[in-house]
Amino acid sequence: MNTDVRPRPALQPPAEWTYPAPREAFLSNGMRVLVHELPGQQVISATLVLDVPLTMEDRAKEGVATICARVLDEGTRNHPGERFAEVLELEGASFDANQAYAGLQAMIDVPATRFEPALALLAEAVRHPELQDSDCSRHVALRLASLEQQRANSAQWASWAFRAAVFDEDSRVQRLPGGEPDKVTAVVPEDVRAFHRRHYGPAGATLVLAGEFPTDPLPLAEKLFGDWTNPDQEPVTHLSPRPATPSAVLLHRPGAVQADLRLGGIGIDRHDPRWPAFQIGSYAVGGAFLSRLNKVLREERGYTYGVGLQAAPLRSRGSFAVAGSFRTEVLVPALEEARELLDLSNAPLTEAEIVDATNYFSGVSTLRYATAGGIGDQTASIALQGLPLDFIDRYLAGIRATTPEAATTAYQDVVDLTALTLVVAGDADQLAEPLAAAGYSVSRRS
Repeated sequence: MNTDVRPRPALQPPAEWTYPAPREAFLSNGMRVLVHELPGQQVISATLVLDVPLTMEDRAKEGVATICARVLDEGTRNHPGERFAEVLELEGASFDANQAYAGLQAMIDVPATRFEPALALLAEAVRHPELQDSDCSRHVALRLASLEQQRANSAQWASWAFRAAVFDEDSRVQRLPGGEPDKVTAVVPEDVRAFHRRHYGPAGATLVLAGEFPTDPLPLAEKLFGDWTNPDQEPVTHLSPRPATPSAVLLHRPGAVQADLRLGGIGIDRHDPRWPAFQIGSYAVGGAFLSRLNKVLREERGYTYGVGLQAAPLRSRGSFAVAGSFRTEVLVPALEEARELLDLSNAPLTEAEIVDATNYFSGVSTLRYATAGGIGDQTASIALQGLPLDFIDRYLAGIRATTPEAATTAYQDVVDLTALTLVVAGDADQLAEPLAAAGYSVSRRS
């Protein structure tokens, strides 16, 4: 038997990871291009970010921006109808468009060998979509059907109602990004075409390219987008949402055996210098499987299959909420204990909790940004939110510098326990009295 025991090799600490810096350029029409040269990434990601916030919608026709985004790939001037989808498939490309509160992202992922024709298709879809009556009307119907499904889902209904309760009614973010039934119903095809004419253009637009390119992609970007003009493009207004007065809402679901809880308030955005420390604090309280909330309410009490503290930053401000589903009979004790766990005044965050959260946020970055798609998505989000290009490096530096005291302070600054909004979706006949006995004056809705 070999008894030769070799010493364990010395391990070096991991190198400090940094976010790949893009090359920034501008086309002849002023449109910005951000290029990530990523050797070895043979699937190229291309994302066009348009500065089209939902504050630009007519309030009577909210949802028109989402319908416009969804119809972009239903046919173009050069590839009408189903031909556009057929050509996409022939090039091995996938197309998607997402309209968020802050603006639009239109994306294509494609093998590097087919990059040029695929980027041309992206340009076509955004610049010259057909926007046919039948396609627009069909997507209105699909949106209305989707809203019915959301309304039937207790968790989605609770999240919908929480957003409506946390923000002031004059704030666009108070309402669903894709529009709500009465507004979507009013959208007609000409509204979609008019929205495209008024708001799609190169002003404020950013093209994000990531991957290993066969040749320098800037001349191709200039060829496809450099002559894009829109003299009718309207100036953009980004409005900061305003908070509503904290309230308690009980959504009635007759016979429900469990209740969906949302308890939270107004949060901060990624521009706020407290963001890294708040992320650390919220992760320790409710972001990890063994965070304080889940450890007690799931593992020790058995009240739920899972509960967490979720932060939802916007371009300006945001929200946070405890979110979970609980058996109806334990909803009120779970709510009361959740409030106690949110209070750090006598239980500040510990060094062990900070180390665990720091390791998570530092470690997940190298995985999240391992592909061209991951890098492209993040840089597109940075452009959409109006953040500096070195945001990720600044953020990670802030994460690594966060102390237990800083995380506790940032968390307590944001999570104002005196101004929490409560939304519960469950059987109101069983929940109204216990909630009232616990001191909640709830507004009951069906």
